[in-house]
Amino acid sequence: MKGNILIIGEATEVKLLRDALKERGLAVCYHPGLEDLKKEELKKCDVLVYQLKPGEDKAPKFLEKIEKVKKESTFNFIVLAEESSVESAVYFIKRGAFDFKLLSTPLDLLEKTVLFALEEKRIFWEEDTFLTRNPKLLKILEKLKGVAQSNVPVLLVGESGTGKELLSRFIHKHSPRKNGPFVAINCAALPESLLESELFGYEKGAFSGATYQKKGKIEIADGGTLLLDEITEMHPNLQSKLLRVLQEGEVDRLGGYHPIKVDVRIISTTNRNIEKEVKEGRFRADLYYRINVITVKIPPLRERKEDIEFLAKHFLERFSHAYHKKIKGFTEEAKKFLLNYNFPGNVRELKNMIERAVLTCQEEFISVKDLTDPFSFDEPSCESSGTDFDSNFIESEIKPLEVLEREAILKALKACQGNKTKAAELLGITVRTLRNKLKLYREQGLLPEEV
Repeated sequence: MKGNILIIGEATEVKLLRDALKERGLAVCYHPGLEDLKKEELKKCDVLVYQLKPGEDKAPKFLEKIEKVKKESTFNFIVLAEESSVESAVYFIKRGAFDFKLLSTPLDLLEKTVLFALEEKRIFWEEDTFLTRNPKLLKILEKLKGVAQSNVPVLLVGESGTGKELLSRFIHKHSPRKNGPFVAINCAALPESLLESELFGYEKGAFSGATYQKKGKIEIADGGTLLLDEITEMHPNLQSKLLRVLQEGEVDRLGGYHPIKVDVRIISTTNRNIEKEVKEGRFRADLYYRINVITVKIPPLRERKEDIEFLAKHFLERFSHAYHKKIKGFTEEAKKFLLNYNFPGNVRELKNMIERAVLTCQEEFISVKDLTDPFSFDEPSCESSGTDFDSNFIESEIKPLEVLEREAILKALKACQGNKTKAAELLGITVRTLRNKLKLYREQGLLPEEV
């Protein structure tokens, strides 16, 4: 399991905490004091629990050691003390402590504090880290660290689900703007009029219903990074307004009387052939040349075989922890399936596939059936002559697409015990779309009573 916990202290309560965390299956390293602690252990840990010695709250030398290592690594640390004052607790929180607790705190609350600190780290890994073992992509990541130091626009090109937003967050995190806002907007998800107000904001009274002043996403991203997801879906009228932002560094709110200066780094993404869009007149050439100072093409997952097993293990570990399942790994047949499957939905499809398998698997190892159709009574075959497994792994009667869609929705709801948000994530659709589908099925009398 990812997540290393380092515990330092001699009190009985500290040792009980150590044992309780080990019983949860977490990786715990224990030292009675700082004397035998190696620098490498500190650098590798994700959460540090440190027990203050008597009088140490007035001269905490351990903080110096922690702060030196934190320049090379990031970890949360929790301070425990036999007794202390409010001033002392505030002091440690200001110095970067995740939390400050007394040793007399009930053990279950101490456990939860450590788990919360670890969970925050896990969220950081999941949301801000672009994971890969592909040699070409690793070289690209190193180059992007240098690019991130500038303010030049970046264009990320790749199929849906390849991790374009994660890569944009990677650039933001390694830039001087990392402490500023990271604002993302999906240009394909909003109609033109709504996208304009979301991007540029509006003044009170700018149009019917504008009862208050609203800052746009560009203004909110001032001092940070703005991600324009699927920029090729933006209407030409908005493209010209965006061009002004890039050229002049200022934004005009709807109904505004004067432009507002902004300092924003623009990162754009697209899953289309943008050169073709420009050639056919659907995307402005002058805007294209502004946003593609640096262009990165992200290869699909099927071209990154070394990432398939690596990411599958990562997602297995993550969802096993989230759903409290003790799954050891994949069967050999399941590994073969993953390595040969085409993954038209890329990393997003792999993630959803593993999450579904973890939720439904009742054995120690995930099988091909768990990965493909866990609710089918037919046993899938693992023989294939190529990389497309659409017809080789599951043999079933051909059904209309709308029937298959309804069955997939009902299966997802059952797997998620009726949780619509989680079911929508599994299906790769929005909660709003899921609710609209369920409403339609209910009106048509196609929805079981228990749903």
